[in-house]
Amino acid sequence: MKIRDIAELASVLLQKHDIINTGVFMQTQDNQVVQSVLNGNHDLRLLVRCANLVIKEVACEYIPLLHKQKITASDGKIPYSAFEKLLLEIRSIKDEKGQDVSFFTLPDHVAIQDGSFEVSYTYIPTDKGFFDDLDFCGTKASDRIFAYGTAAEYCLINGNYDEALMWERRYKDALLVATRKNTEVVLPRRRWV
Repeated sequence: MKIRDIAELASVLLQKHDIINTGVFMQTQDNQVVQSVLNGNHDLRLLVRCANLVIKEVACEYIPLLHKQKITASDGKIPYSAFEKLLLEIRSIKDEKGQDVSFFTLPDHVAIQDGSFEVSYTYIPTDKGFFDDLDFCGTKASDRIFAYGTAAEYCLINGNYDEALMWERRYKDALLVATRKNTEVVLPRRRWV
């Protein structure tokens, strides 16, 4: 799933024929045609911005993106700049033997004993370009969820509050389904008389 797919679906949902008819969704790779359309079409740029906002919201509040990284601590600290991705929350830190290690998060670094560790953490995704893939591979997040959220943000920015509320409801309902646990309900066996 790419930003292009989300922008295309949001354009269809919002019935933005001026964006759909530009031909930008027919392009399969980053080229001059797409860049010129993006530079000249304010609504398309706004859709891409709204899609990036929704992606960050989903990653931070609903479907966390998990990343594991090997990091070495020296002087009893791991600076936040040592993380490959923009850190949101540390889930666990394990030493070379696979044992959990205690740590403290401070404003500018993680306080921990010296050594090499595997850090498991959630992160905030960076802004994506038109042809960039999203980081939600392997999750229940579909392009429709992001398109609903993008449509809601777009309508809100443009002052269409009633339409924004409708898309927001669909967005929240789709997120509820995507984040629901799939558990099987087993009832006790009973005898029928």
